[in-house]
This record gives sequence, C-alpha cells and structure tokens, in this order.
Amino acid sequence: MFVSSQRSADATASFRFGRLLLIVVVAFMLSAVDDRWANAVTAFLVVALVLVAFRTTSLRTSSPKLALLTVVAVAAAVMTTFTDRTSSAMAVSAFAQAALITILLALVLRAVLRSFEVDTQTIIGAVTAYTMIGMAFAALYVGIDIVDDGQLSIPNSDRSQYAPFSFVVLTTLGFGDQTPTAPFAARVVVLQAVTGQVFLPVFIARLVSLYRRPGSDGSSTDDENAPSGEPGAS
Repeated sequence: MFVSSQRSADATASFRFGRLLLIVVVAFMLSAVDDRWANAVTAFLVVALVLVAFRTTSLRTSSPKLALLTVVAVAAAVMTTFTDRTSSAMAVSAFAQAALITILLALVLRAVLRSFEVDTQTIIGAVTAYTMIGMAFAALYVGIDIVDDGQLSIPNSDRSQYAPFSFVVLTTLGFGDQTPTAPFAARVVVLQAVTGQVFLPVFIARLVSLYRRPGSDGSSTDDENAPSGEPGAS
C-alpha cells in the first residue's frame, strides 16, 4: 500500500514538472513572435511559472515568498504590456523576469538534488532546470541591450533573437548571426557558456549516482545478508 502511494505521489510530482517544462517551452516558442502581445503573454507565463514552480517543489502556496514573487512577476508583466520596449521600465521588467526565473531555477535544482533515485521526476526536472537557464539569460540579454544597445549585435527592435542566442551560448553551439559586441556582454556570454558546460556533467554525475537497477531498492537486503556461495546469495 505504501509503495503504491509513493508511486502515485511520484507520478503527480512528475506531471507537475512536466507542466513546468511545458510553460518554459511555450514561452520560448512565443519569443519567436516579435510583437507586443506575444511579449505580454510571455511575461504572464512567468507568473504561471512562479505558481507552478512553488507547487512542484512542494513549498506552501501560502508562503510569503510566493506572494512576493507573484507580485513582482505581475508587475513585470504589466510593465511589459504597457510600456515602450526601449524604455527603462522595460529594462527593469526584463531584469525582474531574469531574477525570478533564476530563483525558480534554484528551487527546481534543490528539488531534483533532494531526490533519492532517478525517475521521471528527476529527469524532467533536470531538463526543466537546463531550459530555465537559457530563458533567464535571454531575459538578462534583453535588459542589457535596452540599457546599452551596443552590447549585442541583436537589433533592440527585434526581440525574437534573444532566446535563440541564449540557447546557442548555453549549448556552446557556436555563434551564428549574433555576437556580443562589447566587453560586458562578452563576459556575460562567457559566464553563461561556463554555466551550461558545468551543469551537464554535474547533473549527469548526480543522476548516475542516484540510479538504482530494478529490484535494488533499500528494502531488498537478502542479497547482502545471504552467505557467499549459497543459493540465496544469487
């Protein structure tokens, strides 16, 4: 009965991580539309990201932290919707979204690292965390480019380029049409590339260390206790 309940809980948590990943993917795809409505929807998806992330990571929905982050996310979404895309308010909105996604990323990473074994939850959680790194840096690049339009080769009028550029850097795929054009942006790009390269081996090592072959759970101790050479030891 206990095992069945635990599996049911894992399935629910896994589904929640799936919803979290779905929100990030939808936000990424919407970033291809360089229009105010798409930017607004993407900003409000960050609000949904806050709510789902808190529930996914088993934090209380009544937590004051959730209320604070939700207010910040809503404020950023409103600024994105009603302010000019080159205004300082839009830069504040972009930086706020980058900070929010980073905080949520930390929550997801903590939830994954607290897992005791590799299952669907941990795998989806790790993928979600990786994609959140890309989206956080994409928002950061938007803010940086609004403050100083000479930091990146991306035209400030074309918001559809920031997310792909971020994932190109994260995966160290290699620069295409867009590159950093100022020392500060170049250093942020290097920081993201290093983050992407460190994340993969560290989390692969963590997931491998958590991996257990079927039937090797902690409740099965017969193999360890059986004397060597006796039939029960096989």
